[in-house]
Amino acid sequence: MALDTSVPNQKVTVKAGSVLFPEGSSANSLNVLHSGALRYVLDAPNSRKLELFKISGANLTPGASALFGTGRYPYTIIAEQDCVLSTYVMSQSTVGRSLAARSSLGIMVGRSLLREITELFKKANQLRKIASDMGRTNDNLSLLYYQFNPGVFPDIKPGQPIADPGAEIVDPVLRLARENLKHYFDNGGILPERPTPNYVEEDHSQLLMKYNPEEIEFQDAEFNFVRKIILSDPNLLAQLFAPDPAMVSYVCDKLGRVQNGLTENSRGILEEVDEGFKLLLGGPESLTEKYFLILDMAANGYSTAPPEFVVPILQVVSQKIERSLAGHQTLFGSALPNPSPNIKSFLEKTLGLSKKFESSAPAAATNGGISVDGSADATAIRKELANSASTIIQFSGLGGDAIKEFSAMMVKLKSLKNPLDSDNDTRKLRRSITKTYFDIYAACFQKYMNSNKNVPKPVDLMLKYGLFDETMLDDSQLVFMSTYKDPIAAVSDIPIHYGTEWLERIYKREAPTSLDELGQNFFDKVKMDNRNAVFKKESDLPPDIDNPEARLKFEFGAMYEANVRLTTGSLATYLPILTKYHSQIPLGKAYVTKKLLTDTIHDIMAVDFSVFNREVIYNNPETGINKEFIQRAIVPDFIIVPSIGSKIMMWQELSIHRGSGSKESRGRIVLPIFVQGDLKSLLIDAFAAFRWELCKTILGPEWNNVGNPSITADYMDYVQFYKKNKDLSIEIKEKLAAEFKRFRNERDIFANDYQLWIKYEAEGVQRLNRVVRSIFYRHIPFARPIREKVSKMPAFGEINNRFINIRTRKFTELENRYKKYINTLGSLPDQLRENLEFYRV
Repeated sequence: MALDTSVPNQKVTVKAGSVLFPEGSSANSLNVLHSGALRYVLDAPNSRKLELFKISGANLTPGASALFGTGRYPYTIIAEQDCVLSTYVMSQSTVGRSLAARSSLGIMVGRSLLREITELFKKANQLRKIASDMGRTNDNLSLLYYQFNPGVFPDIKPGQPIADPGAEIVDPVLRLARENLKHYFDNGGILPERPTPNYVEEDHSQLLMKYNPEEIEFQDAEFNFVRKIILSDPNLLAQLFAPDPAMVSYVCDKLGRVQNGLTENSRGILEEVDEGFKLLLGGPESLTEKYFLILDMAANGYSTAPPEFVVPILQVVSQKIERSLAGHQTLFGSALPNPSPNIKSFLEKTLGLSKKFESSAPAAATNGGISVDGSADATAIRKELANSASTIIQFSGLGGDAIKEFSAMMVKLKSLKNPLDSDNDTRKLRRSITKTYFDIYAACFQKYMNSNKNVPKPVDLMLKYGLFDETMLDDSQLVFMSTYKDPIAAVSDIPIHYGTEWLERIYKREAPTSLDELGQNFFDKVKMDNRNAVFKKESDLPPDIDNPEARLKFEFGAMYEANVRLTTGSLATYLPILTKYHSQIPLGKAYVTKKLLTDTIHDIMAVDFSVFNREVIYNNPETGINKEFIQRAIVPDFIIVPSIGSKIMMWQELSIHRGSGSKESRGRIVLPIFVQGDLKSLLIDAFAAFRWELCKTILGPEWNNVGNPSITADYMDYVQFYKKNKDLSIEIKEKLAAEFKRFRNERDIFANDYQLWIKYEAEGVQRLNRVVRSIFYRHIPFARPIREKVSKMPAFGEINNRFINIRTRKFTELENRYKKYINTLGSLPDQLRENLEFYRV
């Protein structure tokens, strides 16, 4: 029975387990907790209860937010322990005056509200994370459901328009799949040729036009100000509120409104979580049931997809089901209501099929792109690599105590069912292992250089691929890493370096060090660490500070380690040590050879021929040339680090950011050695970031000035003022308003449009609006053969004519100016001739 608060000014003792204030009941009192503990509970669908938080202590005013909101308690408050409370009759209309009359009571209420807000914010963020994870999982499984069972979607063909699902489609999974496929294909998404478990974890929200943040976005400057006030010294607050007692009422009212808003937000997120559970596990129309049919087809040999693709995904679904059931029990303290009828059968059959698949799978075979030595003896290779972890640790020279601690962590990691699980305990274990692993890696590379690259086989494979413990890898993976050798490519116009090759260049001072995550280079860091010394330039550094070992150490911490992490694309499951859980496809299929990377870059440059161009100054005093601005293509360094993942990082647009030659220095783009996903799509994203950042750096403060036209200035103007753009219809403006919310910043919006420009617009398939198309055609023109093809289409006719006129004027101007530089043989210096060709239409 609820606490009777109608008695004025009473002091009561409430037994543990008693309900003080039920959710939805009228709030007609201000209550002060003198001792004990309280539990706050929210009603959830299907008669479930969600515990929000617990608080204990004295001088708390539980449920006071109801007096600043609807007048009803937004949740149920239960005595967790025996409690002593005082109750004072009060209402929404009288609470302001009461608090103004007693500022000390107002301060108590304000601090109590702030404490409740803090606890509620933690719970809301937990719910937000669960909703985000479940939403991502369900979306990705809905896409793969189409790929594994296309017969259910006979009207859907990749690359062709997909109609909005009609009202006749009531099955929630089929509706979700159709909606997701429509947005996914419309935005240039490409389903993986070989689906992997990593795909289920990847974030495709931009392609799906969804926004699933993992944390609540809370930006309220007024709340932050009020929060600082209420946390001040009570004596100072009493003096502050004395001249105007209404101030304390305002502070409490603001905090009460924030808490009520946060409660409603939590309720909305809870509905998302509940919907996520239903889609995955609830009833006969869930994803579990859909994948149970796929499981049956795979078990009976009727699946359209090969078992090596289907079985790993079914294993992931099985893990998701088990974790979701346990998560529901933890969250609500009860089992999932109305679960899918075949959950138990799904888990049992998946386990049986997995064992059957593993026993029948060949130990080593050929993979999609690279042939593995079929005659290689996997047993002999495993024997050669036996005790790899011990060999690597001993070679590194790690200390005795550190070895014991690290070995214990590795034993614990290997005992886990899946070392890449995203639960908190496993993530903490991986973080601890990662720190020591990179200490070992750095020490091994230093010895690798000192020993003229003569190191044990396990050490060599760790430096190249991230191998550490051979027992955590399949035979086929060990065979590939042990036997495959990337053929030495001929001299290429694309500077590509494997990780060890790049670190060697830094060690030998053949390339300047990279920037770290704070934007500092080696010299900046030295100056920070030696503030008392006066170093004006790098040549001032003494040998004991500036030496190969110091530069290598800086590069390793600044760029290398960070990019091994970032290129995975999944920080929640990050582990630098390569395991069989990272990918179910053969490593050779994911391996990035120098030839593959070169060919893919050339494919993109065949569309965007000026992607690496910039304007630089050309001087040649011998021929009288002084400060001629020319276009020059400066291709970035591509660095392939030992990681496996789905992200390519544009790390730097320039390698030298200050001084002579900075604008002519190469950028740096970093990619994993094993790519999970479409290499071309990932490179296009990186090139978009490169274009954007290079333009900002070259132009400086003018990067956003529409008076000085550039891709960044014109595109920023479009994003900021699209609502006022007369060239866009109301429907397009509404679509853009929703679409822009999916992206973190303007650069990400640009990268999305750049993908569509390269993949679709270059083929004459219109995916961009006319404003963006015009901006891109001016600043990111297609190569001449493509321009000639698309210029015949109505959407490109006008902007192509404008482009031709602008370029022709520029070409004529340069041609006339360059006449004075023609030598006696009638030729121009190569740099000027190439610049003329750049502007030739």
